[in-house]
Amino acid sequence: ITAQNSYELYVELEDWDGNVKYAKYSTFSVGSFGDYTLSVDGYSGTAGDGFGTDQSTSSSLCLNGAKFSTRWSDRDTYSSGSMAEHDGGGWWYTSGSPYSNLNGPYFRDTDGYSSNNGYGVKWRPFKNDSYYSFKKTKMMVRPTDFSTRVANIKLGKGQT
Repeated sequence: ITAQNSYELYVELEDWDGNVKYAKYSTFSVGSFGDYTLSVDGYSGTAGDGFGTDQSTSSSLCLNGAKFSTRWSDRDTYSSGSMAEHDGGGWWYTSGSPYSNLNGPYFRDTDGYSSNNGYGVKWRPFKNDSYYSFKKTKMMVRPTDFSTRVANIKLGKGQT
């Protein structure tokens, strides 16, 4: 879907105390079937850059260019096994545990982490904590020219 247009990504996160923060990326796309390579850049927001776009591309924290891995389809560059198995869910991984994984196991704030059950739903920069699992998250994608499209529709110009 993201090959059809230019898209932006908005990530909304809520912790167990009801605090809500967001991360917005002005550029977002996912590659074609087979590897689903992540292309993301242009962070702004209050939640911190969970995709590590401010990190060196050789860092395990930078997910730009990472391939989507699952427990059954290991596409990361981690030499000691599968990061999807280690972190407990499918996500874009490189050579180590990233700042984020919104597909990790869903834990309540009282469940706690153990090495046997994954790291939970994480976005490390929000609380500067690799083991904190969030109550709610949303990932929303829309065309970068969405506002222009809406304005044109309201003016009766239709979509261009």
